[in-house]
Amino acid sequence: MVVTEPTHAAGALVVDDDPFTRGMLSTAVTSLGWSPVRSAASVAEAMWVAQHGEPIVAVLDLDLGEGPTGIDLAHGLRRDYPEIGLVIISTYAEPRLMGLNLPPMPDGSVYLVKRTVTDTEVLGRALRLAVERPTVKALGAKSGGARDTVSDQSIEIMRLVAAGHSNAEIARLRVMTISGVEKAVARVIRQLGIPSGKETSQRVLIAQAYFRQTGAVSDRRG
Repeated sequence: MVVTEPTHAAGALVVDDDPFTRGMLSTAVTSLGWSPVRSAASVAEAMWVAQHGEPIVAVLDLDLGEGPTGIDLAHGLRRDYPEIGLVIISTYAEPRLMGLNLPPMPDGSVYLVKRTVTDTEVLGRALRLAVERPTVKALGAKSGGARDTVSDQSIEIMRLVAAGHSNAEIARLRVMTISGVEKAVARVIRQLGIPSGKETSQRVLIAQAYFRQTGAVSDRRG
């Protein structure tokens, strides 16, 4: 059953730098009963549109290209419109996997993983939760993954291992000792439950875990 709330006219804002995705999201939000639905491709454009429309809810892509992120935009919107509902949508299983030092999401934001939006019911539920302003939650992210068990430092170590950096290179990039990196990698291996074996095999498994969390690969097998 497709969620069609709200039944009354209520403005929404959709922000995504990809025209196709932006159009698809705008169509989906409209089908859920939100009207008018305005869209924007950048943070600056979104703030201008919001100023002239004062939306009740906003759907924001996390990665808006170079410059401010969807979380930065969310904070700007919440500052100017304290009651706005916020849905942040991304291919990443959680924001930290972008590899940036991101601020926390505003209170009551709903984080939605794109690959879980299989129909408008999922998006409708996220919009409703955002407007009702619950505690921060992720929809569609698997429990027990990196989001629940891995620290910010470990997420960064995973990203660098997945990028093919050696321990020495990671030590240089993170201003750590090689011994410190080795301990950090060992901690990641324990947190992810990777079995003991050759270091090269373990690093491959770390990379696979990282790419699964970012949405770059699927858990499904052909």
